[in-house]
Amino acid sequence: MKTLKFLRKFLHLENLDSRLRGNDGNLATAEPCPYKRASRGRVSGWVLGFFFLATALPALTADEIRHPLDPLTAEEISTVVSVLHQAGKVDDSARYPHILLAEPLKKAVLDWKPGDELPRRALAIVKKGRDTFEALVDLRGRKVESWEARPGVQASFLIEEFLGIADIVKQDPAWQAAMQKRGFASFDKIYCAPFSPGWYGVKEEENRRLVRALCFDTSDTPNFWGRPIENLVAIVDLDEKKILRLVDDGVVPVPRPRVDYDEKAAGKPRERKPLVTEYAKGNGFTLTGNEVAWQHWRFHVRTDPRAGLVLSLVRYQDGERLRSVLYQGSLSEIFVPYSDPTSGWYFRTYLDAGEYGAGKLAVPLVEGTDCPPTAVYLSDVLADDHGKPQVREKVACLFEREAGDIAWRHYDFVSETTESRRARDLVVRQIAAIGNYDYVFDWTFREDGTIKVSVGATGIAEVKGVKPKNATAEGGAQAAAYGRFVDDHLVAINHDHFLNFRLDVDIDGTENSFVMDEIRARVPSEGLRKSIWTAETKAVKNEHDARLHMSMERPAQWRVVNPRVLGARGYPVSYELMPGHNAMSILSPEDFPTKRAGFTDYMLWVTPYVPNERWAAGDYPNRSHGGDGLPRWTEANRPIEDTDVVLWYTVGFHHVVRPEDWPVMPTSMHEFALRAFGFFDRNPALDLPK
Repeated sequence: MKTLKFLRKFLHLENLDSRLRGNDGNLATAEPCPYKRASRGRVSGWVLGFFFLATALPALTADEIRHPLDPLTAEEISTVVSVLHQAGKVDDSARYPHILLAEPLKKAVLDWKPGDELPRRALAIVKKGRDTFEALVDLRGRKVESWEARPGVQASFLIEEFLGIADIVKQDPAWQAAMQKRGFASFDKIYCAPFSPGWYGVKEEENRRLVRALCFDTSDTPNFWGRPIENLVAIVDLDEKKILRLVDDGVVPVPRPRVDYDEKAAGKPRERKPLVTEYAKGNGFTLTGNEVAWQHWRFHVRTDPRAGLVLSLVRYQDGERLRSVLYQGSLSEIFVPYSDPTSGWYFRTYLDAGEYGAGKLAVPLVEGTDCPPTAVYLSDVLADDHGKPQVREKVACLFEREAGDIAWRHYDFVSETTESRRARDLVVRQIAAIGNYDYVFDWTFREDGTIKVSVGATGIAEVKGVKPKNATAEGGAQAAAYGRFVDDHLVAINHDHFLNFRLDVDIDGTENSFVMDEIRARVPSEGLRKSIWTAETKAVKNEHDARLHMSMERPAQWRVVNPRVLGARGYPVSYELMPGHNAMSILSPEDFPTKRAGFTDYMLWVTPYVPNERWAAGDYPNRSHGGDGLPRWTEANRPIEDTDVVLWYTVGFHHVVRPEDWPVMPTSMHEFALRAFGFFDRNPALDLPK
């Protein structure tokens, strides 16, 4: 709790160090934060991700940017705020949910060569009182290019809104009375966390900036998730800083099982002999600014406050040709709906990237565990609520990995010889601590031309306090109607995870098409067989036909082809989108959360490239009424043949929580891949050394 008090003080503008300001009042360098320790709660991931900072790094000026897609520097973030002040658009009361790089036009980036100068712009999301504005700032010209009001939307949450929620709740007399009814005379050990409220058609809540505050008892455990104060929900208006309504559905005793996950709780550690991996001659990759070169792969990497990792200009050196594969790939949205309709749970249907920011919640990586000892780390600079730049160290890492995989092998029976090659990968990793869940994001580059995207879910399951001790106790079955017991008096609620990725695929250029190879059973007209199957390639001409699900009954391969470039075997070059194990949403289309997360209607969408179409659930999903993003864009049913296409693929999994997932979850990995399909003339890993 001391940490939260420190952060409240830290967030006020009067704590800015005037020595960091130049003559024009700009902050020229990022200020490190001395906050070194995680606070508790769903807010702990949010706070830690944004404010776990270390020593300041030198700031690049706009003229020193190495690449047009490089992230904003500390000087540029400060310039945004200074320019808006000078233009009379903001004062010190303004808040900045996000300050983002406004990327140059795609064609300009593709035509860019080192030494060329491109426009350098930032997009600032500005909250002034109850209103939200978008500002486009020319960083080199130091001017406001556009200033647009966005009526009727709610920007993503601010850190200070999270930190102030406990004070608002604890000062309310009705809440105090409800807590006293539950046996709490003091509230010092009570932690209150803000939960995004969604939208459920309640007229009283329309056009309000709300959270639902839930509280926990931290008095005897570091894992407060196991100490929920059930049936008490404070609906808080963040603008008015007061409880709009208190929902009290009766007292449920706070569970008291042991829910720690530290070494003391785990018992004596098992014996495990040291396993050492090291480079004999240094890293096998080079990192120049934000550009990475590894074997035949070349790409640009940065972190974005909303998307997290952004991989751009992914190319493969194929002999004398540097061939494009992916212009840009990134996370677009996360949807986590819980399946409990009761008053304390029905609203838990988070859109984490849009409501909070996956990159904003990225946490410092632990050397040797989160990343191997050989890893190289990336830092970034983000704007805090006041637009002040903050340096974050070790928010991403790059490392090579050998996991015993075989790249390829063959044993020849005639010569009795074996040719075998070990596989090695390059991994770009980031971890976002989004409340109770920790998401591990890996972009893996393989030597055979494959790009694999993996999401690992770990952390702590959200649990509900109930009166029955377990499933066999009286009332146990009813208490676990929407989940399963994981500890005494604790039920983990069933829920889903859906993560949408935006993949701007450029196969040997931008003029591509999307095709399906439909796998169909056939009765052959010759021979003795009664059935065979064939793969029939079908061009998909428009967005409606490209809204797809995986199907066991009607299997198909999904590919992006370049119809203008033929491979050596006479087929258009292509890359295949290979789904891994997946799940589709089974929630009703009429359910309010489903409307807000309309991208889950299908596993795959394909759209023509449009620069400002980036977020699958829309620009402002916080408290949206639904229908934004992919459902709205594809209403026009635009053509997608022989054009610049973008794939939107959703990784999904249903989570019925096991006792083995408690008190901390083993990491569960889910993945998909982009795999070369006729892109190369032969196995591109043929040149691997013995």
